[in-house]
Amino acid sequence: MTDEAVQSENLIGTEEAEVQDDSWRGQHLPEDLRDNETLKKFEDVGALGGAYLKLQEMLGSRAKIPGEESTDEERGEFYNKLGRPEAPDKYDIQIDEKYSQTIEDQQKIKDFKEKAFQQGLTNTQAQGAIDFYSSMIEGAMVDVETSKAQARVDAESVLKKEWGTGQYRNNLALSRRAFNKFADTDLKEFVEKSGVSNNVAFIRFLHKIGIGFSDPEMAGMGKDTSGVDADSAKIEVDALMKDKQHKYHEALFDAKHAKHAEAIAYRDRLYDSMYGDEEE
Repeated sequence: MTDEAVQSENLIGTEEAEVQDDSWRGQHLPEDLRDNETLKKFEDVGALGGAYLKLQEMLGSRAKIPGEESTDEERGEFYNKLGRPEAPDKYDIQIDEKYSQTIEDQQKIKDFKEKAFQQGLTNTQAQGAIDFYSSMIEGAMVDVETSKAQARVDAESVLKKEWGTGQYRNNLALSRRAFNKFADTDLKEFVEKSGVSNNVAFIRFLHKIGIGFSDPEMAGMGKDTSGVDADSAKIEVDALMKDKQHKYHEALFDAKHAKHAEAIAYRDRLYDSMYGDEEE
């Protein structure tokens, strides 16, 4: 064998045989993409193309979040894709029965639906907002009622200490009678809602008015008690007997007082109003 033959044989023997890639990747893709693990999942070019088209379809159906420069139409399209109802009146809002007293104004409900639609809320989101608002209002109402109850307890404690436990009920009844006599519907509604009915200063004020108008002289009736009903007379007698600040209290129990006889006569007229002609 000649050296040329050996050289030729050696050259053939040492040269690596080129491997031919007959797959679709080898035929259609550049060399740097042929061994991509993701592309190896596709059996052929058709499978790759189908996957690409499906991806484009998915991307096209996704809602693009509107920015500051987006138009109302673009925002509306975005909200609709998220599930917003077609119109404000299409919201199906259910108000729990226990909250029906807190949200009963139909115009307010309509306004809420308009706002919910404007903000792009779905029906579920709008319902959640209503439920949260209702519970908040209910909680606030409970807090108000609790505060009123505590204010009543506090006022009762102060007035019992000031008037005495025995005289408290009579003085309070006198205050209520004065209020009911002179307060109109609007004032009564205001006092009820505002909590003023448990205000100590307000009750004291009513008590003074009650004393004034249970005293016939101050009521413009002179010393005649014939116009005083039995209930008012009883309250006035109790005040006369127990309230040291009463106009005739001191004179009634002090025989030497200049107005003792007047106080006795006043008390007797009150008894007449209470019992009428029972003794006859």
